Amino acid sequence: MDIKFHCYEQDSFKGEKQFVRAFTYTDYAIDPHNHDFYEMNVVLGGVGIHEIEGESFPVKRGDVFVIPPMTVHAYRNTEHLEIYHVLFKKDFIRRNAAESEKVAGFLKLMEIEPFLRQNYSEAMFLHLTPSQMMEIQSDFKFLEEGNAFDNDSFLHLKEHTVWKLVYYLSYLLEQQTTAAEKEGGGKYRRQILDTLEYLSSHFSDKITISELAGRVYLSRSTFLRSFVSVCGCSPIEYLNNYRIKRAVELLELGELSKTEIAHFCGFYDLSHMEKSIKRSSIGVRKNDVDKRD
Repeated sequence: MDIKFHCYEQDSFKGEKQFVRAFTYTDYAIDPHNHDFYEMNVVLGGVGIHEIEGESFPVKRGDVFVIPPMTVHAYRNTEHLEIYHVLFKKDFIRRNAAESEKVAGFLKLMEIEPFLRQNYSEAMFLHLTPSQMMEIQSDFKFLEEGNAFDNDSFLHLKEHTVWKLVYYLSYLLEQQTTAAEKEGGGKYRRQILDTLEYLSSHFSDKITISELAGRVYLSRSTFLRSFVSVCGCSPIEYLNNYRIKRAVELLELGELSKTEIAHFCGFYDLSHMEKSIKRSSIGVRKNDVDKRD
Protein backbone atom coordinates (compact mmCIF):
# COMPACT_ATOMS: atom_id res chain seq x y z
CA MET A 1 0.00 0.00 0.00
CA ASP A 2 1.79 3.13 -1.24
CA ILE A 3 1.82 5.99 1.24
CA LYS A 4 1.03 9.50 -0.07
CA PHE A 5 1.79 11.58 3.02
CA HIS A 6 2.66 11.51 6.74
CA CYS A 7 1.05 13.53 9.54
CA TYR A 8 3.36 14.67 12.34
CA GLU A 9 2.24 14.85 15.93
CA GLN A 10 3.72 18.30 16.47
CA ASP A 11 1.72 19.66 13.53
CA SER A 12 -1.55 17.96 14.46
CA PHE A 13 -1.88 19.16 18.07
CA LYS A 14 -1.98 22.68 19.51
CA GLY A 15 1.14 22.83 21.63
CA GLU A 16 2.38 20.65 24.48
CA LYS A 17 -0.77 20.95 26.63
CA GLN A 18 -3.11 19.36 24.12
CA PHE A 19 -3.03 15.56 24.26
CA VAL A 20 -6.32 14.73 22.53
CA ARG A 21 -8.40 16.17 19.69
CA ALA A 22 -11.91 15.32 18.49
CA PHE A 23 -13.74 16.47 15.36
CA THR A 24 -16.07 15.24 12.61
CA TYR A 25 -15.35 14.94 8.88
CA THR A 26 -18.30 14.78 6.48
CA ASP A 27 -18.17 13.45 2.90
CA TYR A 28 -14.87 11.95 3.98
CA ALA A 29 -12.29 10.38 1.69
CA ILE A 30 -8.52 10.38 2.04
CA ASP A 31 -5.44 8.95 0.29
CA PRO A 32 -3.11 6.42 1.98
CA HIS A 33 -1.23 8.06 4.83
CA ASN A 34 0.10 7.40 8.32
CA HIS A 35 0.91 9.39 11.44
CA ASP A 36 2.98 9.14 14.61
CA PHE A 37 -0.01 9.25 16.97
CA TYR A 38 -3.11 7.14 17.69
CA GLU A 39 -6.40 7.76 15.92
CA MET A 40 -9.87 6.39 16.63
CA ASN A 41 -12.58 6.53 13.96
CA VAL A 42 -16.29 6.07 14.65
CA VAL A 43 -18.49 5.87 11.56
CA LEU A 44 -21.50 8.15 12.09
CA GLY A 45 -23.11 7.63 8.68
CA GLY A 46 -22.64 6.80 5.02
CA VAL A 47 -20.58 3.98 3.55
CA GLY A 48 -17.14 3.40 2.09
CA ILE A 49 -14.06 1.23 2.07
CA HIS A 50 -11.44 1.56 4.80
CA GLU A 51 -8.05 0.33 3.58
CA ILE A 52 -5.61 -0.58 6.33
CA GLU A 53 -2.14 -1.88 5.47
CA GLY A 54 -3.43 -3.18 2.14
CA GLU A 55 -6.55 -4.88 3.57
CA SER A 56 -10.00 -3.52 2.65
CA PHE A 57 -13.00 -3.33 4.99
CA PRO A 58 -16.48 -2.08 4.04
CA VAL A 59 -17.65 0.40 6.69
CA LYS A 60 -21.06 1.60 7.84
CA ARG A 61 -22.62 3.49 10.74
CA GLY A 62 -21.48 2.11 14.09
CA ASP A 63 -18.10 0.71 13.02
CA VAL A 64 -15.14 1.65 15.23
CA PHE A 65 -11.49 1.52 14.15
CA VAL A 66 -8.34 2.27 16.12
CA ILE A 67 -5.36 3.18 13.96
CA PRO A 68 -2.03 2.83 15.85
CA PRO A 69 1.01 5.01 15.02
CA MET A 70 2.67 4.40 11.63
CA THR A 71 -0.25 2.33 10.27
CA VAL A 72 -0.96 3.14 6.60
CA HIS A 73 -4.68 3.62 5.95
CA ALA A 74 -7.14 5.34 3.61
CA TYR A 75 -10.85 5.76 2.88
CA ARG A 76 -11.99 5.12 -0.69
CA ASN A 77 -15.24 4.71 -2.66
CA THR A 78 -17.13 6.71 -0.04
CA GLU A 79 -20.72 7.94 -0.20
CA HIS A 80 -21.75 10.60 2.33
CA LEU A 81 -19.26 9.09 4.75
CA GLU A 82 -19.22 10.85 8.14
CA ILE A 83 -16.41 9.97 10.54
CA TYR A 84 -15.91 11.10 14.13
CA HIS A 85 -12.15 11.35 14.77
CA VAL A 86 -10.39 11.18 18.14
CA LEU A 87 -6.63 11.76 18.00
CA PHE A 88 -4.36 10.76 20.91
CA LYS A 89 -0.74 11.69 21.42
CA LYS A 90 1.38 8.62 22.10
CA ASP A 91 2.33 9.99 25.53
CA PHE A 92 -1.36 10.24 26.42
CA ILE A 93 -1.69 6.46 26.04
CA ARG A 94 1.69 5.64 27.59
CA ARG A 95 1.30 7.66 30.76
CA ASN A 96 -1.84 5.75 31.79
CA ALA A 97 -0.60 2.32 30.67
CA ALA A 98 -0.44 0.80 34.17
CA GLU A 99 -4.16 1.38 34.70
CA SER A 100 -5.51 1.04 31.18
CA GLU A 101 -3.91 -2.32 30.43
CA LYS A 102 -5.85 -3.80 33.37
CA VAL A 103 -9.18 -2.73 31.84
CA ALA A 104 -10.96 -5.63 30.14
CA GLY A 105 -10.89 -5.18 26.39
CA PHE A 106 -8.45 -2.26 26.33
CA LEU A 107 -5.57 -4.17 24.79
CA LYS A 108 -7.96 -5.76 22.31
CA LEU A 109 -9.25 -2.36 21.23
CA MET A 110 -6.00 -0.40 21.07
CA GLU A 111 -3.43 -3.04 20.16
CA ILE A 112 -4.61 -6.59 19.43
CA GLU A 113 -7.55 -5.92 17.11
CA PRO A 114 -5.57 -3.46 14.94
CA PHE A 115 -2.87 -6.11 14.58
CA LEU A 116 -5.29 -8.94 13.79
CA ARG A 117 -7.10 -6.78 11.26
CA GLN A 118 -4.07 -7.12 8.99
CA ASN A 119 -3.98 -10.92 9.20
CA TYR A 120 -7.22 -12.53 10.29
CA SER A 121 -10.00 -13.24 7.81
CA GLU A 122 -12.73 -12.98 10.47
CA ALA A 123 -12.74 -9.23 11.26
CA MET A 124 -13.42 -8.60 14.95
CA PHE A 125 -13.49 -4.80 15.00
CA LEU A 126 -16.05 -3.17 17.24
CA HIS A 127 -19.53 -2.39 15.88
CA LEU A 128 -21.88 -0.23 17.96
CA THR A 129 -25.62 -0.74 18.05
CA PRO A 130 -27.94 2.28 17.58
CA SER A 131 -28.56 2.45 21.35
CA GLN A 132 -24.82 2.33 22.08
CA MET A 133 -24.25 5.12 19.57
CA MET A 134 -26.84 7.21 21.42
CA GLU A 135 -25.11 6.56 24.77
CA ILE A 136 -21.86 8.19 23.63
CA GLN A 137 -23.32 11.16 21.74
CA SER A 138 -23.02 13.49 24.76
CA ASP A 139 -19.32 12.64 25.11
CA PHE A 140 -18.81 13.28 21.40
CA LYS A 141 -20.45 16.70 21.63
CA PHE A 142 -18.41 17.67 24.69
CA LEU A 143 -15.10 16.60 23.15
CA GLU A 144 -15.63 18.05 19.68
CA GLU A 145 -13.56 21.08 18.73
CA GLY A 146 -15.24 24.41 18.09
CA ASN A 147 -17.81 24.27 20.90
CA ALA A 148 -18.15 26.30 24.10
CA PHE A 149 -15.79 23.91 25.94
CA ASP A 150 -12.94 24.32 23.44
CA ASN A 151 -10.46 26.13 25.68
CA ASP A 152 -7.57 25.28 28.03
CA SER A 153 -9.71 25.32 31.18
CA PHE A 154 -11.48 22.16 30.00
CA LEU A 155 -8.38 20.22 28.85
CA HIS A 156 -8.18 17.93 31.89
CA LEU A 157 -11.91 17.27 31.91
CA LYS A 158 -11.72 16.38 28.22
CA GLU A 159 -8.86 13.97 28.90
CA HIS A 160 -10.91 12.22 31.59
CA THR A 161 -13.87 12.06 29.21
CA VAL A 162 -11.70 10.46 26.53
CA TRP A 163 -10.56 7.75 28.98
CA LYS A 164 -14.19 7.17 29.97
CA LEU A 165 -15.08 6.76 26.29
CA VAL A 166 -12.12 4.47 25.55
CA TYR A 167 -12.83 2.26 28.56
CA TYR A 168 -16.50 1.99 27.60
CA LEU A 169 -15.62 1.00 24.03
CA SER A 170 -13.09 -1.50 25.43
CA TYR A 171 -15.85 -3.05 27.53
CA LEU A 172 -18.15 -3.27 24.50
CA LEU A 173 -15.46 -4.98 22.41
CA GLU A 174 -14.85 -7.48 25.21
CA GLN A 175 -18.58 -8.22 25.33
CA GLN A 176 -18.79 -8.50 21.55
CA THR A 177 -15.83 -10.88 21.41
CA THR A 178 -17.31 -13.08 24.14
CA ALA A 179 -20.68 -13.20 22.37
CA ALA A 180 -19.02 -14.17 19.07
CA GLU A 181 -17.16 -17.00 20.82
CA LYS A 182 -20.42 -18.37 22.28
CA GLU A 183 -21.90 -18.37 18.78
CA GLY A 184 -19.03 -20.54 17.59
CA GLY A 185 -17.04 -17.91 15.71
CA GLY A 186 -13.36 -18.67 15.23
CA LYS A 187 -12.20 -21.99 16.65
CA TYR A 188 -9.59 -21.43 19.39
CA ARG A 189 -9.68 -17.67 18.75
CA ARG A 190 -10.35 -16.97 22.43
CA GLN A 191 -7.23 -18.93 23.44
CA ILE A 192 -5.10 -16.98 20.97
CA LEU A 193 -6.53 -13.64 22.13
CA ASP A 194 -5.76 -14.62 25.73
CA THR A 195 -2.21 -15.46 24.66
CA LEU A 196 -1.74 -12.07 22.97
CA GLU A 197 -2.90 -10.29 26.12
CA TYR A 198 -0.53 -12.43 28.20
CA LEU A 199 2.39 -11.56 25.95
CA SER A 200 1.61 -7.85 26.29
CA SER A 201 2.55 -8.00 29.97
CA HIS A 202 5.17 -10.78 29.86
CA PHE A 203 7.09 -9.93 26.69
CA SER A 204 10.36 -9.49 28.59
CA ASP A 205 10.22 -13.02 30.08
CA LYS A 206 11.84 -16.11 28.65
CA ILE A 207 8.86 -17.83 27.04
CA THR A 208 8.53 -21.19 25.28
CA ILE A 209 5.84 -22.43 22.90
CA SER A 210 5.01 -25.28 25.26
CA GLU A 211 4.43 -22.84 28.15
CA LEU A 212 2.09 -20.70 26.04
CA ALA A 213 0.17 -23.74 24.80
CA GLY A 214 -0.16 -25.09 28.33
CA ARG A 215 -1.61 -21.80 29.60
CA VAL A 216 -4.61 -22.12 27.26
CA TYR A 217 -4.91 -25.94 27.54
CA LEU A 218 -4.01 -26.73 23.94
CA SER A 219 -1.51 -29.22 22.56
CA ARG A 220 1.65 -27.67 21.18
CA SER A 221 0.73 -28.51 17.58
CA THR A 222 -2.87 -27.24 17.90
CA PHE A 223 -1.67 -24.04 19.55
CA LEU A 224 0.92 -23.37 16.84
CA ARG A 225 -1.53 -24.05 14.03
CA SER A 226 -4.22 -21.87 15.62
CA PHE A 227 -1.81 -19.03 16.38
CA VAL A 228 -0.56 -18.87 12.79
CA SER A 229 -4.14 -19.04 11.48
CA VAL A 230 -5.22 -16.05 13.60
CA CYS A 231 -2.04 -13.95 13.62
CA GLY A 232 -0.40 -14.79 10.30
CA CYS A 233 2.93 -15.51 12.01
CA SER A 234 4.41 -17.85 14.61
CA PRO A 235 4.33 -17.00 18.35
CA ILE A 236 8.09 -16.40 18.34
CA GLU A 237 7.84 -14.04 15.35
CA TYR A 238 5.03 -12.16 17.06
CA LEU A 239 6.95 -11.94 20.33
CA ASN A 240 10.11 -10.69 18.61
CA ASN A 241 8.15 -8.02 16.71
CA TYR A 242 6.34 -7.00 19.88
CA ARG A 243 9.65 -6.61 21.73
CA ILE A 244 10.97 -4.45 18.90
CA LYS A 245 7.84 -2.28 18.97
CA ARG A 246 8.12 -1.70 22.72
CA ALA A 247 11.85 -1.03 22.44
CA VAL A 248 11.27 1.64 19.78
CA GLU A 249 8.63 3.28 21.97
CA LEU A 250 10.98 3.35 24.97
CA LEU A 251 13.84 4.71 22.86
CA GLU A 252 11.56 7.56 21.73
CA LEU A 253 10.69 8.36 25.36
CA GLY A 254 14.37 8.61 26.26
CA GLU A 255 13.82 7.85 29.96
CA LEU A 256 15.99 4.69 30.05
CA SER A 257 19.41 3.90 28.66
CA LYS A 258 19.63 1.71 25.57
CA THR A 259 21.12 -1.11 27.65
CA GLU A 260 18.27 -0.88 30.16
CA ILE A 261 15.72 -0.96 27.34
CA ALA A 262 17.37 -4.01 25.76
CA HIS A 263 17.22 -5.86 29.09
CA PHE A 264 13.64 -4.73 29.84
CA CYS A 265 12.38 -5.86 26.42
CA GLY A 266 13.91 -9.34 26.63
CA PHE A 267 16.82 -9.01 24.19
CA TYR A 268 20.11 -10.82 24.80
CA ASP A 269 22.04 -7.55 24.82
CA LEU A 270 22.14 -4.08 23.27
CA SER A 271 23.67 -5.32 20.01
CA HIS A 272 20.89 -7.88 19.59
CA MET A 273 18.25 -5.17 20.09
CA GLU A 274 19.82 -2.72 17.65
CA LYS A 275 20.20 -5.36 14.94
CA SER A 276 16.62 -6.55 15.45
CA ILE A 277 15.23 -3.01 15.14
CA LYS A 278 17.31 -2.31 12.04
CA ARG A 279 16.00 -5.45 10.32
CA SER A 280 12.37 -4.85 11.23
CA SER A 281 9.64 -3.03 9.29
CA ILE A 282 9.22 -0.77 12.34
CA GLY A 283 12.82 0.35 12.03
CA VAL A 284 12.47 0.87 8.28
CA ARG A 285 9.35 3.01 8.66
CA LYS A 286 10.86 5.08 11.44
CA ASN A 287 13.89 5.82 9.28
CA ASP A 288 11.66 6.79 6.37
CA VAL A 289 9.82 9.30 8.53
CA ASP A 290 13.02 10.66 10.05
CA LYS A 291 14.33 11.41 6.55
CA ARG A 292 11.33 13.64 5.89
CA ASP A 293 12.03 15.89 8.88
